[in-house]
Amino acid sequence: MFDVVVAADLDWGIGKENALPWPKLRADLRHFKKTTSTASPGKRNAIVMGRKTWQSKEVGCSPLQNRLNIVVSRGPFEVPAGVLAVQSLDAALSVPEVESIFLVGGAGVIVEAIERPDLRFVYLTRVESRFECDTVMPNLDERGFVKVEWEGELKAEEHDVKFRIERLRRG
Repeated sequence: MFDVVVAADLDWGIGKENALPWPKLRADLRHFKKTTSTASPGKRNAIVMGRKTWQSKEVGCSPLQNRLNIVVSRGPFEVPAGVLAVQSLDAALSVPEVESIFLVGGAGVIVEAIERPDLRFVYLTRVESRFECDTVMPNLDERGFVKVEWEGELKAEEHDVKFRIERLRRG
């Protein structure tokens, strides 16, 4: 089992020019860090991302702390010590000795992930605006995902951008 953590605008846009198209949303960043980092004592979680996400302005080829970072790339790819490079989502999801696995982007990896039966939840930050994105993800509403109540749900506004964090599952 694994989860997806992603932010998307009203048109399911997730990126522009290899970066987020909206200003940094502090509450969303706190949610991301808490969700992907929280593990039982002595254990750690893994975050899985595609090569372009690894190289994005937000990640900058630098491992996110307190998590095993796994980069999926079809071709050979060098990463720093402590980061794993794998050639498939299957390989990323079969890494041993982690408590939870969170897939964090990009679009290609998300497309593959949402079709898998072992996807548990999608933690979706719905950015309630439209941005001119050049990278989009599939419309989860059309794919039968439904909102599931949870204690981390949040509605907020920062930098004149309204957003809400929801947890979804396949209906």
